[in-house]
Amino acid sequence: METLDNWITGNQSLAFYAIMLCSFLFNRLPYAGVFFRTVNTLLHESGHAIGAVLTSGEVVKIELNKDTSGIAQTKSKSKTSAFITSFAGYPFAAAVSSVLLVLSMNGQHKMVAFILLSLVILNLMLFVRNTFGVIWLLLFSGLIIVAVWYTNDVFLKILMMFVAMIAFTETISSTMLITFLAFMKPKRSGDMANMQKTTGIPAAFWGIVNCAVVIWMVYYTIMHYFPDVKQFAVL
Repeated sequence: METLDNWITGNQSLAFYAIMLCSFLFNRLPYAGVFFRTVNTLLHESGHAIGAVLTSGEVVKIELNKDTSGIAQTKSKSKTSAFITSFAGYPFAAAVSSVLLVLSMNGQHKMVAFILLSLVILNLMLFVRNTFGVIWLLLFSGLIIVAVWYTNDVFLKILMMFVAMIAFTETISSTMLITFLAFMKPKRSGDMANMQKTTGIPAAFWGIVNCAVVIWMVYYTIMHYFPDVKQFAVL
């Protein structure tokens, strides 16, 4: 592990892009990929929950499903509250995954673990009630606890960057998918369809707005925090 840590330290750019490639490929695995991609679902549905709470609404329950979909059932006191709650999901997931990735890149992997564990515990105690969701939260929190307390710093560093990278790439792909659905199948476009019902403005418009916000966050993160490929060490 010490040798690996020395290699990562001396080849930070190369290690970063290697982890990014591994996370992208890992996302496509049938079971393990679903397990880690659910982190993005957790962030997304938590965004809805936070949107509801901040606008004096109510969170009835959150469901995390084994196909990586999720449901946040909320009650809102006004159309404005309902709109904010519906809109919050994708931008919140993009913002948090970006922050987690930047923190992990800057050696704050224990902070990443703390943020994820706090979010898991909050959802487990207050919101998530379906069987798969509860089991996933318990397993994921167990993985974090074991990594923090029973493994070395190198393993935790790699794991947290890996998880953050999966959430970051997944929020991009899920945003692209919902934008496509907003144009081609608006009734099946989830949050965009909800915003259409609330405002009377077509789901396609909200798909564009949502995509623009997420892409700006992603672009800002990439341009300001991704390592320069010119920094690759010569092997």
